[in-house]
Amino acid sequence: MVYRTQKLRLSEVQLVKETDNGRVMVCEDLNSAERVRYSVYETHDHDIIARLHRVYSASRNISSDTEINYFSDAGQFLVFYPYVEQRPISSFYMGKHMDINLCETICKNYIITCMTSELPWPVLYLAISQGQVNMARDGSVFLSYVMDLSEVDENITERDCVKLCADDMISMLMQKEEKLKWDLRDLLLMKQERLAFSSFVELYRDVDLVSGRHAKRGFLRRLMVWFEDNKDRLFRIFLTICVILLIFTLITFLTNAIFGDVPWLRFFIRSFEKIGEESLVQ
Repeated sequence: MVYRTQKLRLSEVQLVKETDNGRVMVCEDLNSAERVRYSVYETHDHDIIARLHRVYSASRNISSDTEINYFSDAGQFLVFYPYVEQRPISSFYMGKHMDINLCETICKNYIITCMTSELPWPVLYLAISQGQVNMARDGSVFLSYVMDLSEVDENITERDCVKLCADDMISMLMQKEEKLKWDLRDLLLMKQERLAFSSFVELYRDVDLVSGRHAKRGFLRRLMVWFEDNKDRLFRIFLTICVILLIFTLITFLTNAIFGDVPWLRFFIRSFEKIGEESLVQ
């Protein structure tokens, strides 16, 4: 099957997936001497194309690599992205046999790739959920775009993508058999239960702070780690102290307003009226 645009002649070379709503394919451009390949989604559903158009229209800073390209041919709509050779992280990440520091580095690379991606959040969500996160041999992470776009949801936000990313990292770190004193898994599990992550920046900040904490660190780093572990407790203590001081201040104000005096201040005042046998009161 060959699809034609003003500049391209896309020939199907691989059918990746076929559903009631469309087909996911890899095509090559017959007009290109290098036979450039594209990831193509074909559908006859006008609603899917309309949703995609609205999603991209509401997004900013879309580059030429990740912008939506679509055209109609013989009653079919075709959406295409540049083709990226896949190396799925789910297949090539061997966390069980990797050093924990490398595992944590790959997790940080995963976050950075999602954080810097210019895909709209609903499309990035599809990319993550459909296994389009890849890992290079050097541990770097990149995205591919062989996606089924039929389930694009305009209501997906960054928080949804972050949750999906964090879930993947938990699964990756769970492959490690040893239990570490300072464990990134514990942090992710604890915060996922509370749905604490709302942005990739927050997720990266916490992962970067906790990763490598099992190794020897300087005093400042250990202090930061201790503060991160105890910040909720410290906040509660500080809040309790503030409430006590507020109550004490209100009682002092009311006592002074009603009696014209603050009884417990007399103790401090009269303590200095007499020192030994000498009276300081004239």
